[in-house]
Amino acid sequence: MNEAQLVKECIKGNEQCRTMLYNQYSKVLYGIALRYTSGQEDAKDVLQEAFISIFNHLHQFNGTGSLQAWMSRIVINQALKLYQVNKKAFPVENYEDYQEQISDISITDSDKLSYNVLLGFIRELPDGYRMVFNLCEIEGYSYDEVSGILHCSNATCRSQLFKAKNALRKKVVEFTKKESLL
Repeated sequence: MNEAQLVKECIKGNEQCRTMLYNQYSKVLYGIALRYTSGQEDAKDVLQEAFISIFNHLHQFNGTGSLQAWMSRIVINQALKLYQVNKKAFPVENYEDYQEQISDISITDSDKLSYNVLLGFIRELPDGYRMVFNLCEIEGYSYDEVSGILHCSNATCRSQLFKAKNALRKKVVEFTKKESLL
């Protein structure tokens, strides 16, 4: 059964096809949810809510783009909803205030890092940092777009992204130092 047929059958309510769709995409979508949440339970909640939304709105998928991309957007939106519900206002800080205080540490020994290690580092970031990092660096949104999505200022986005990158750099440097001692 091709993807278009699978979608049509899911829209009709065919439970077997819905299970097939879930099984085909749940791992990838769970990985996206993990990037945006701080724990596995939150990621599972996001994935569950996303699939409810996917099945309720599958009739809106027009088939011109990738089904996986369309579903990924729903997962990201669910994670952002969870973040908005749980978020505590993070302070507005200017990137420029930190730019000169912290030297740039290049990551040159990153080949020792696995996907799981990097994912763990990202998940350890504070919520605000993690959201901005994922939206800007992984999803490719601009500061203006992220500030609109997260309802914060452009300066806050830049500051949060800078801090996220710095925190990740420090984690990578610490990790590579530990690995070189082994």
